Amino acid sequence: MRWFLNLFRQKKTLEQIKAWLAEGQQKQQSEQQQAIEQAQQAFPELLKSATEAIAALERAELRNPNIPERAKHYMLGNREQFLKLTTRFVENLFVPKEGPDFSQLELLFHQYAQNTTRPAAILSEFLGQEVNEVRKCLAELEKNIGDIKAFQLKKERLQSIEALLKQLDDVKAEQERIATEREALATQLQQLSNKRDTLKKEKEQFNTRQEYVKVKEDLLATTKERQEAEQVITGLFLPLSDAVKKYAHKIKNDKLAHYADNPVDALIHDYALSILKHLTGITESLTQGELELRPEKSHKALGALKQLTKDNLSAMIHRYAKAKKREADMQSDVAQRPIMKEYEQYAIDLKTINMEIEQLEKTIAKLNPPTDEQIKAELAQELEKHNIALI
Repeated sequence: MRWFLNLFRQKKTLEQIKAWLAEGQQKQQSEQQQAIEQAQQAFPELLKSATEAIAALERAELRNPNIPERAKHYMLGNREQFLKLTTRFVENLFVPKEGPDFSQLELLFHQYAQNTTRPAAILSEFLGQEVNEVRKCLAELEKNIGDIKAFQLKKERLQSIEALLKQLDDVKAEQERIATEREALATQLQQLSNKRDTLKKEKEQFNTRQEYVKVKEDLLATTKERQEAEQVITGLFLPLSDAVKKYAHKIKNDKLAHYADNPVDALIHDYALSILKHLTGITESLTQGELELRPEKSHKALGALKQLTKDNLSAMIHRYAKAKKREADMQSDVAQRPIMKEYEQYAIDLKTINMEIEQLEKTIAKLNPPTDEQIKAELAQELEKHNIALI
C-alpha cells in the first residue's frame, strides 16, 4: 500500500527538502506569532467572561425550594470546592509562546479536570445551567490556547526534520573527514612501504660486500669449530644416554643424570671428572642386565664406556673451551667493527619501519565512517507526515 501512497507524495531531494523546510519554518513562525497576537487580544475578554460565569454560579439560587436541607449543604460544599478550584485555575491561565508554556498549561488543564470531575458532576444536578456556562467559557479559553498549540506542534515537527537534516550533515562531514584522513594515512603507508623496500634492497646489496662476507665467514668458522667440538662430546655420550639415565636414577645422582640430558654442559662443568668414578658401576649394571637395555644398546654403551678416559675427556674439554673462547673473542671483535655497526643499523631501521607500518595499518583499519541509513529512514517517516517522499 505504501507504494500506492507514494504516487501522491511530493518527491524531493535533500537539498529541496532543506529549501522547503526553511520556507515552512518561516511561514510557521509568522502564523504562530499571528495566532499568539490574536489570542492576546481575545484572552482578556475570555477571562472576563469566565470570571463572570464563576461569579454567576456563586450567586445562583436553587430553583427548587423544596430540596432537603441536607442536600442544600451537600450542594454548597461542592460549589465552594468547585468555585475555589476554578477561580485558581482561571487565574493561572496565560497565552503560551514557547514549548515549556504548553507543557505547563497541559499539566494545569489535566489537574483541573481531575480535581473538579466529582464536584462538577454533583453541582450540575442542582445548578446545571450555571455550571455549563462556566464550562463553556473554559472551553473557549482552551480552544484559544489549542489554536496556538497546533502551530507549536507544527513547529516541533519541523524542528524534528531540521534536527535529522543536521545529523545527516554531521554524518556527511564525518564521512568526508574520515575519507580525507584515510587518504592521508594511505599516502604515509605507501611512503613507508617504499622506504622499507629501499632498505631491503640496500641490505641485500650490503650482504654482498666483501668486507661483510669476510666477517660472516670468520664468524661461521669459529661457530663451526665450536659446534664440531660439541658434536664430538655428544657423539661419545649418545650411546650412553639410556644407560647413564637409568643408572643415575638407580643411585639417585642428579649430577650424573645431567650427562644423559645435556652431555656437553655436564662435561664442561664436571671439573673433577666425577663421571669416571661411575664407570665400573655402569659397566657392571650393564653386563648383569640390571638396566634392562636391549642387547644392541648395551653393547654400544659398553663400547662407549671404554672411550671414557681421563685423557680423552680432558682433550674434549680443552678443545671445546678453546673453540668457545675463539668464538666469543671473534664475536666481541666483530661487534666493534664499523661494518657490523652498519649492518645492525639496517636491522634497527627495518624493525622500526615495520612497527610503524603495522601501527599505521591498525589505525587505518579502525577508521570506519558512520552510516546514514537509520537517519534517512527516520527522516522519511517524518516527511510522510507532510506528504513528501525522500528521493
